[in-house]
Amino acid sequence: MNDRNDIDSILNSMFRGGRLNVKSPAAKEAEKSLEAVQRAQEDMSQSLQKSIERMQADMADLERHLESDGVTPQVSNNSGGADQLDAAFEKARAEVLSAVLGQEEFVNSLLLAFKRPFVAGSPDHLPLCRAALLGGDGTGRRSAVESFTASLGRQGVLKTPKTSHIDLSAYSAPGSEKLFIQDLFTALKGGAASLVFVNYQKCHPSVLPLVLAAFSTGSVPLPGRYAEQKGLLIDVGSALAPGAVSQLSVGGKYLFLLAGPDPLKLSVAFGSVFMAGLDDVLSTGDFSRESLVDIAELRLGELRERAGRQLSFTLGFSRPEAEALALKYTREQGAAAIGTAADVLYKAMSEEKLRRSLGPVDAVLKSGEDGLYVEYNSSVIQGRIMPSSPADTRNAAELAAVKEELSEITGLKNVKEYVLSLEDNFRMQRLRKERGMKAETPSMHMIFTGNPGTGKTTVARIVARYLKAMGAISGGQLVEVTRADLVGQYVGHTAPLTQKAIQSAMGGVLFIDEAYSLYRGRDDSFGLEAIDALVKGMEDHRDQLVVILAGYSREMEEFLTANSGLRSRFPNIIPFPDYTPGELLEITGSIASRMGYRLDPSCHGPLIEYYTRQQISGDSRVNGNGRMARNIVEAAVIACSRRNMRAQESERNLELLLPEDFNVEENYDELFKDI
Repeated sequence: MNDRNDIDSILNSMFRGGRLNVKSPAAKEAEKSLEAVQRAQEDMSQSLQKSIERMQADMADLERHLESDGVTPQVSNNSGGADQLDAAFEKARAEVLSAVLGQEEFVNSLLLAFKRPFVAGSPDHLPLCRAALLGGDGTGRRSAVESFTASLGRQGVLKTPKTSHIDLSAYSAPGSEKLFIQDLFTALKGGAASLVFVNYQKCHPSVLPLVLAAFSTGSVPLPGRYAEQKGLLIDVGSALAPGAVSQLSVGGKYLFLLAGPDPLKLSVAFGSVFMAGLDDVLSTGDFSRESLVDIAELRLGELRERAGRQLSFTLGFSRPEAEALALKYTREQGAAAIGTAADVLYKAMSEEKLRRSLGPVDAVLKSGEDGLYVEYNSSVIQGRIMPSSPADTRNAAELAAVKEELSEITGLKNVKEYVLSLEDNFRMQRLRKERGMKAETPSMHMIFTGNPGTGKTTVARIVARYLKAMGAISGGQLVEVTRADLVGQYVGHTAPLTQKAIQSAMGGVLFIDEAYSLYRGRDDSFGLEAIDALVKGMEDHRDQLVVILAGYSREMEEFLTANSGLRSRFPNIIPFPDYTPGELLEITGSIASRMGYRLDPSCHGPLIEYYTRQQISGDSRVNGNGRMARNIVEAAVIACSRRNMRAQESERNLELLLPEDFNVEENYDELFKDI
């Protein structure tokens, strides 16, 4: 009896004349069926209600965990109201100022950002604070946030003292959105009170809208339905999963975005609507000289405590040593450079203790011409510890690598000797300056003369790295340009082009190949304008720019007459001679090796004879350079491939070049007539 109409018909037949026909077996069976249907419906309804209640409870638990675990804008139950709240914030301020020196105005502004939601209130679905912290690296922005959060957490104002940092540079690849969401979930699950986002400039553009959503709306939309499983956020699709969510809430959190000192760049990245929606835009300021010394003194105090606790060094120092340490500050690294220098001192002391098996010693920090050092005395030994900075170590390694690369270049003995002499001159002048003697900054501008393919560009690249490693220039980049990059097509276009090239090479080397093409006679007004702009740029930026010109010897001599100031600004003219036949053979072997081949020894004689013949009878601008060797090897590789494809498999040698592959006696004159 599945049909309800049938049941109704039977029930009607059971009632006749107002009486129930209890004796009917059909009536009894219908009554039992009806009761069974009703019980099934009630069981299903109860089961569904329990499932709904369970899912709602799971959802509420997850949402409460994500939205409010870690921060609530209230003091602990033991607080005494507004007065005690003020006292807690003032205590936090004092603790932050003791850790972040020289940024009192910034710290005071950050205090208001932390305190505002306790005074003005904040909707549950929104962050307690959304702030951009502007300033340079090492100016204390991270430390201030961490210190405020930790202090307020310890005092019970916030539920936790935790701060989580989310480095957006980790999401630079396309499709990084899911990784960002997973890391954000981990930070929220960890109960952080403050979230600090850094390196927004280095993340993939697809991640920025997610950061924007967190700051603007207090939640980050998920690309689907997710649920927590074993501590991870798992995409559950359309499956019926308890606790599934479609967004992550950052309500009740403090959100901070660290950016550079220019607010315009932040506005360009996120838009004016984002900037207008921020609760605070705070900036750190430049450190005063006195504040840098205070920071240095604080770091030395930490160094003294650490050395005493772990090394048994009783370290003494005075204000002059703090002043010397403060000189380590740089705009690029900020005050962090001072801490790094203190760490270098500690590492040097620990190495000395390990190497000499030192027991407890009395030590004193001193400052000399070579920087800070430590003198120590023990019952059996006296010594001096001269630390080397990580930068010095890196530079020494880079110098060694550059010198090795230079030594591996075939020939060019005089060129190599000149390049290596640059370091001696530079170091001597710097030493004279440090000792208060008259010192002239040596001119690093150079002219490389010689035929094409003699290594001028290769050596210029090495010189750029070499000058950087020895500290003569700050950047070390090589910017290669030609006439087309410097000379404009209409009046007033040339000077800006040349200035742009100079700016791009600041801190490095500007390399102008075929520089003689800039001067095509007195009637070439555009070329002369480029030369004038170049000379002016060299004068204006003499300590920040090195210019290397390259070209044929005769043409470069004529070029130097184009401007009266040119020759005096290029005292270093280095000729690049043509390669000898023996050097060309060495280059041939080197090129073949880089391509995965090797020369059979029987190739040496024919190749030497060929190169000698070419240099005697051919154009020296072509037949004495490495380009000819490269073309010969490339042609030989093709011939080798053809030979091996015609040979039996057992006779093939896929890496050996034979004289017949070069075939220099038959047709190479014809093959290379156009080189």
